[in-house]
Amino acid sequence: EFLRFDSPVQVTFRTASEDIELAGRTVPRGEHVVVFLGAANRDPARFTNPDQLDITRRDNVHLSFAAGPHRCIGEVLAKVEGRIAFETILRRMPNLALANPLPKWRPAMSLRGLQSLPLTF
Repeated sequence: EFLRFDSPVQVTFRTASEDIELAGRTVPRGEHVVVFLGAANRDPARFTNPDQLDITRRDNVHLSFAAGPHRCIGEVLAKVEGRIAFETILRRMPNLALANPLPKWRPAMSLRGLQSLPLTF
């Protein structure tokens, strides 16, 4: 859910390998396409209350790792590492909290990331 809610990769680019119909328009072969993964992960036609972080969300097939032949090969490893990190941190620091409710983000359109995340524990 964290990955759906705020994907590290917000935008990527593709080139159509053949003519394809998309949302009533034809994307011709060779045309470059901008794919906004972050926007797709907040699509109200796909997700109920898409702008709400819901860690109990069941139907959560998001595009944070892309899809199809371009799907991230490190997806499984990233999910395992994330689970281990979060479980370990929360177990060792049960009083972990944000020191500032507004963390600082790096200025980047494509690859989002925090500049700093002050915490208390």
